[in-house]
Amino acid sequence: MTERLYLQDPYLRSFRARVLEVRELDGRPAAILDRTAFYPEGGGQPGDRGTLGGTGVLDTQERDGAILHLLEKPVQPGEIDAQIDWRRRFDHMQQHHGQHLLSAAFDKLGAPTVSFHLGERTCTIDLDAPLGKLDLPQAEALANDSIWRDLPVVARDFSGEERARLPLRKEPVKGDRVVLVEGVDASPCGGTHPARTGEVGCVAVLKAQKWGEGKSRVEFACGARAVRLLHEATDVLAGAADALKTAPADVAQAASRVAAEAQARRKAADAPGGGEAGQGSRVRARGGAGNLRQRRHGAPRRCRGRAGAPGLRPPEGGCRSADGHAPQGGPGNPGWKRGWRTRLRAGQRRAGEGRRRPCPRCTQARTSLNFLRESDHASIHSSGPGGPSTLCQGA
Repeated sequence: MTERLYLQDPYLRSFRARVLEVRELDGRPAAILDRTAFYPEGGGQPGDRGTLGGTGVLDTQERDGAILHLLEKPVQPGEIDAQIDWRRRFDHMQQHHGQHLLSAAFDKLGAPTVSFHLGERTCTIDLDAPLGKLDLPQAEALANDSIWRDLPVVARDFSGEERARLPLRKEPVKGDRVVLVEGVDASPCGGTHPARTGEVGCVAVLKAQKWGEGKSRVEFACGARAVRLLHEATDVLAGAADALKTAPADVAQAASRVAAEAQARRKAADAPGGGEAGQGSRVRARGGAGNLRQRRHGAPRRCRGRAGAPGLRPPEGGCRSADGHAPQGGPGNPGWKRGWRTRLRAGQRRAGEGRRRPCPRCTQARTSLNFLRESDHASIHSSGPGGPSTLCQGA
């Protein structure tokens, strides 16, 4: 049977012990000592970590009454120096005792605790009460009042008539050990606790949610964890305020305004014709109906170039698009192309593209991208006196 030093002195950080046996647990070597200050996982509190003779202790578990120290690598039986991770241990002491005080506060308000979990980042307690019945600010205030009064904490075995006089908050599961804060709480527990309530520092209730039928779950943090979470929340708030160009106190209002504007833009874009109708109306305001040709989605757009300018009739061969492709004729109007669309606005030209000018000898319009350069186009007609070449069929 291993002597449990953590029950006698939860502040013990290092000790010497003898390795009695090395077993295997979950594929790792696990040492059994004759005495240990390592707390094995139980009661919602995780197992301690540390070192045994320089070898890392990854976890501490209890199996059939034996305390197993899971190791990085095997150790040899015999005397060995051991040291626990004190920073982690004290954090667990703060969280666990803070839970006792918070559960006592909820119990006074008619919400008894069902279970407790000490996580890596925050802690939770499950309460046998619906969410609407919880008074979170009052419970938090009662717990912090018990902390700041810096009351003594007694953690030892109580038996017989002495234990019968204690107003236990719950019935013991095993053992006679009770953690007592006079006038505040008396609860059976085998975990590690500080000597005084003031060492918890503070309790911060973070949030609550519905959990099961008629139950609720409360998330909280104590001591150094509460301070660390406060710094993280402050950094996040400062980043949001900087992104929204507002003061930290106005972040919620600014975020609501941005969300409302984004929703309004989405509704406008999803409305039938919302994205194109406005553009078409602006085009109609700039020119008459004779200037427009039909776009793919029904919105009108001004025809580009002089071939489509007001008062000029497109040539019989049809005006060509800026990419050189022939237009698609329409009923009674072969010079217009249906569904053609470019990214150029009316009057704009690509680099090096000349204005469209009707050829005096043929029906082709001269542009750098539409047919040929002006000099090359003029050379076509030099093939014969007054006669067009095969490349340019004269009128």
